[in-house]
Amino acid sequence: MFDNILRSWRKVVIAVGALGAACAFSPAAGAATINFASFGIGGAFSLPAGEHLGNTNSIFIGNGGQITVTQGDIGDLSGMINFGQLGTLADIPSLSAFTPISNYLTLTGGIALDLNSISVNSQSGPTPGFINISGDGILHAPGYDPTEAKFSFTGTTTDNKSFVLAVHTSVPEPLPVALLGLGLIGVFMTRRVTACRGAQTAA
Repeated sequence: MFDNILRSWRKVVIAVGALGAACAFSPAAGAATINFASFGIGGAFSLPAGEHLGNTNSIFIGNGGQITVTQGDIGDLSGMINFGQLGTLADIPSLSAFTPISNYLTLTGGIALDLNSISVNSQSGPTPGFINISGDGILHAPGYDPTEAKFSFTGTTTDNKSFVLAVHTSVPEPLPVALLGLGLIGVFMTRRVTACRGAQTAA
């Protein structure tokens, strides 16, 4: 009876430990997902005539949409996104009736962000005016699978309508590590049970 229980326990422990190890260390579908990326963009914007940041429903990027990287990536894309790098940012014609924008952000070197949703977190005006928008998108980079990302757009009229935009990918959930830890604990407990039973038999 005890042997059957011990064998069943071993099977469960080995299965859980293997699952944790596989999730934590083994390549799987989407193995090239961007684990971590974080970078900043700067540029200028304009508003429709007669509007200010407290009432605007549209954001138009100045200089033909041209933007500049103000903070290079500190993660997986550190070799692809660097300070001073140029790119473009698309207009947002409507904040209230937003529709997804493919290639909302593009940078030289093949980096692109599709913008899928936005939320207006705060806005005020007319002067000094302020607006903060956040949203979800998909980040594309050469050699990586499309990866979910977050963005934040903060604009002000205090210095000729300039903005900063931050992009970062989500931090992976700790489930694989937890599973691996559970498996290791199970292996330790199995060895202790086996050792104790061996000692009892010897006695």
